[in-house]
Amino acid sequence: MSLDIFAPSKSVVSKGLFGKKIMVYGFNDLGKTYQTSRMEKPYFLSFEKGLSAIDGVPFANIKKWSDFTKVLKQFARNSEKAKELYQTIIIDGTDIMAKYCEKYVSNAYGVNRIKDGNEGFGLWKELETELFFAIDELISLDFTVVFIAHEMVESKDSDRKVPKGDKRLMPLIQDNCDYVIYLKGNNVDEDNNVILSSAYTVQTDEFFARSRFTQTPPFIEEFTAENLEAAIVEGIEKESKVQGFSLVSEDEKRNVYKETKLNYDELMSEIKQVGGQLVEIDKLDEMNNIAEKQLGIGNRVTECKKGQEEVMSVILDEMKELLEEAE
Repeated sequence: MSLDIFAPSKSVVSKGLFGKKIMVYGFNDLGKTYQTSRMEKPYFLSFEKGLSAIDGVPFANIKKWSDFTKVLKQFARNSEKAKELYQTIIIDGTDIMAKYCEKYVSNAYGVNRIKDGNEGFGLWKELETELFFAIDELISLDFTVVFIAHEMVESKDSDRKVPKGDKRLMPLIQDNCDYVIYLKGNNVDEDNNVILSSAYTVQTDEFFARSRFTQTPPFIEEFTAENLEAAIVEGIEKESKVQGFSLVSEDEKRNVYKETKLNYDELMSEIKQVGGQLVEIDKLDEMNNIAEKQLGIGNRVTECKKGQEEVMSVILDEMKELLEEAE
């Protein structure tokens, strides 16, 4: 993505379900796992055993935090290959994620519990940081992502239903979801057959729910994968007509939001080129000051290693500014 305030990128909205981030939550046995397993080309990250009664669904059995991060890295590094197989990544058991992360951070710092770390002050900031970067990487993946969670009451002073989970994790997920959908059971019919649960996309005094698209139907009578997709598509299309904007394809949206990757070799080559120009005009001291501001006294940008591309990019920008000012 170009970073130029005088030639900005313009936000766009894509058609359909692909790329959307969705949370589905509610009580047990409402069809959360089954219906999401019927979404387009699913892949489950199973923190709980919701797939034990469903056959033939690709999944990873997540039993520790490193399992989760390993799968994320595979999706990130092999995105195009993964898209040939999968379209929807489903996190089953969202409320369990933070527990695995707590254990991981505690082990990393050599303590049994988060609150025992940092000489008794706790490792809460370290936990928040680990959760943030993992969720950020997950939602940055170019897939539809569905989070499945249980429900709980909001507080001792409120009976309103909200997604269950750690207070450091759930806001990260909810704030980045296009939809938070609450499921409510409908018991059985006169023949004792289970009636499909209903889905809500707008909050009430009874439960929390929301949609970024105000034209999304507030109520889905029968929660199925097909009905969920139809409601989302309908809401997006109506929103575009009401707001007066055109929808784009997912490929067009991907091009708009495409991230510029920093390449070490290319950065170092340009740094040396610009650095040579600065030396020629007697700006060596100023150039070294720029490097030391970012890297510390006595350190030079030409000594940077792979993994330091971001700070190299910042230094290069300041070197270019220095060169422009001198011309």
